[in-house]
Amino acid sequence: MKTPKWYYEEKQIGVDYLDSKIAEKYDDEHQKFRDFNAEAQDVVDKLEITEEDIVLDFGCGTGGIALNLAKYCKKVICVDISQQMLDILKTKAEEQNITNIETHCAGFLTYKHEGDKVDKVISKFALHHLPDFWKSVALLRIADILKTGGKFYLFDVIFTFNPEDYKNSFNEFIETLRNDGGDSMADETMIHIKDEFSTYDWIMEGLFEKTGFSIDLKEIEAENCISYICSKV
Repeated sequence: MKTPKWYYEEKQIGVDYLDSKIAEKYDDEHQKFRDFNAEAQDVVDKLEITEEDIVLDFGCGTGGIALNLAKYCKKVICVDISQQMLDILKTKAEEQNITNIETHCAGFLTYKHEGDKVDKVISKFALHHLPDFWKSVALLRIADILKTGGKFYLFDVIFTFNPEDYKNSFNEFIETLRNDGGDSMADETMIHIKDEFSTYDWIMEGLFEKTGFSIDLKEIEAENCISYICSKV
């Protein structure tokens, strides 16, 4: 079916990870304040991932999570709009002799799933690239990819403050990231606030409800960072 002219064009907003030089620095920058091994193990435990599961990772980036998940499941489908990031992921997979992955240069709105429905879908720090309406379209598409009863894990920058407190909250958020990741991460956070589409938790939860998901677990992991585990109804 031909894509209508009004359909949203997924594109890189904020920090340009389509730039190979920036993509190459991604792991070094994020490892200043992230532990990908621990994050992957947390996902495995919370979603009860088994060796029979097929897992899809939307916004997989350079594979910090996906390549670790591949050790625990049948296959990981890695989806990202940045071919540069996927190229790094594939190089790392070859170096680590990980063969149970497949990669697709696509986004939430353009990925075309083939084959059986998947058991689990995860997404970390990616859905905020879509405005709220298009988040709902993405969630509908994720629900269509998942088996009934399948699990969706979302971890993203999602705001919890009262709207009237936004100035103080953003300033505190930026300084927290500066302390954790240095000036470059503070700069990325400012770009995120200005150019990207993070939303409030009460909006996100309404989107889940309207797109065929029930929320099993909500955890505020850090200031303005929330994880959800949802089941496809």
